[in-house]
Amino acid sequence: FPVRVLGRSPLHNLLVQSATANGHILVIVQMAGGNDGLNCVIPYNDPNYTSLRPTLGLKTSDNILPLPDHNSLALHFNMSGAHDLYSNKRMAILQGVGYPNPDLSHFRGTDIWNTSTDSNLYATTGWVGRFLYQLNPSYPPAQIPAGSAPLAIEFGAALSNVFLSKNGGMGIAINQLPTKANASTHNYDAIPSNPTTPYQELEYVRTIQQETEVYSATLLGRSVTSNKVTYPTDNPLGAQLSQVAQCIASGFSTKIYLVYQGGYDTHSNQLTDQAKNLQDLSDAFKAFQDDLEALGVADNVLTMTYSEFGRRPKENGSGTDHGTAAPLFVFGTQVNAGVYGNDPALDSASLTAGSGNLTFQSDHDFRNIYATMMYEWLLDGSDADKMTLVDNVLTASDGSTYSANTAWKHLGIVKQGTGSVSYSDAPGLMLLENYPNPVSASTSIEYVLPDAMAVQLGIFNTGGVEVDRIVDTREEAGPHYVTFNAKNLPSGNYLYRLQTPVGTITKSMVIVK
Repeated sequence: FPVRVLGRSPLHNLLVQSATANGHILVIVQMAGGNDGLNCVIPYNDPNYTSLRPTLGLKTSDNILPLPDHNSLALHFNMSGAHDLYSNKRMAILQGVGYPNPDLSHFRGTDIWNTSTDSNLYATTGWVGRFLYQLNPSYPPAQIPAGSAPLAIEFGAALSNVFLSKNGGMGIAINQLPTKANASTHNYDAIPSNPTTPYQELEYVRTIQQETEVYSATLLGRSVTSNKVTYPTDNPLGAQLSQVAQCIASGFSTKIYLVYQGGYDTHSNQLTDQAKNLQDLSDAFKAFQDDLEALGVADNVLTMTYSEFGRRPKENGSGTDHGTAAPLFVFGTQVNAGVYGNDPALDSASLTAGSGNLTFQSDHDFRNIYATMMYEWLLDGSDADKMTLVDNVLTASDGSTYSANTAWKHLGIVKQGTGSVSYSDAPGLMLLENYPNPVSASTSIEYVLPDAMAVQLGIFNTGGVEVDRIVDTREEAGPHYVTFNAKNLPSGNYLYRLQTPVGTITKSMVIVK
């Protein structure tokens, strides 16, 4: 069968160099059980929400937390930490995340999200495993070098299939950071040289043991940085994230972490159970982000959530049953904060006939979120050729097909640094000449967007230093006008640059006082 790998191609070398040089880290939070999105990000002004949930519906009188820039959405009243992150432009909320023809089984639903396949396709590898394999096709080596750090770490008893590649696991699973008291030890005999199947299987087990020993020694041998923030007690998710923060601040080269929180299968007693889960989630998020910022590593870390499905809009009494689309969170200092997508459509005409479930928003296919994390974050979003790698992860590679879709999108969730390359000028994206130019006091800048997207418009001196950021938000398609006041800048030559997920355009202006 055909095999597609990047091997030692120039593209592969570029990807490896970029992905290891930027120091970017992704932390994934699994909210297992199927989180009810409607009582998490609440459309509290929608009368359909109230009628669908006469018992479970949360209202203004319940002290919900309205979003400061959105007059129809609020967070659950126990999510004050997450609300602080959002208010301080540290969090993006992606509405209506899902996929076509969803499967409402916990096991199959989780498998689809982990392996990143169409619902009618099956894979033995996970999306993170395939991503790490594309960058490290020879992993694992015959002998793990001493001092190596794992490519990925999952906090749990066993490695989930999200980290599996054609070469096996691309990370390790640990319950907690090793100490001298719990470190792995070499406690087995040499493998006999007989080339029989049982010994080959034993050799594989011993390889895993050897990886564990080397990585354990690396974690033990490094002086682990202490947390600078106190994490919430009796909060397993917070305990996991505190250890992730320690690893990151200690300089481990691990690129991807996975942590876990369960308990979201709220068929009954939802008001109490989900409130406790969201309290723990929100408190852990706030402590983790504050810790990263106190440790000085926050600009290198983004955190993303996922849950295998949402829940039905109509309550069943004291709970909700398995549903489809739901919101997803991304937070960190480098996120373009805000709400992405439309409020959930809860009128009877919009809900799926028969089941009464939500319809996912097509741009928010969960695999577009994965594409965004790879392209804009882990690969730094500065080279359009990197979509080749994204396609290998999400569409097909190594003789396996994961999806019939071949046109994945990246959504502009991640801020792009001033050093980014101008990678394309999409049809319909325009930046016009400022007027007047030369500028004595103020000037008008007009630009046109082909679609709704995140936008940054900055002013740079000729040395490439950004001296002013005049737009940094998400805007609708169409023409936009902004007035730039140049009174605080000295005379000279300047550049103004429009940066979006689909292209970057730079033009020049002159300031004369």
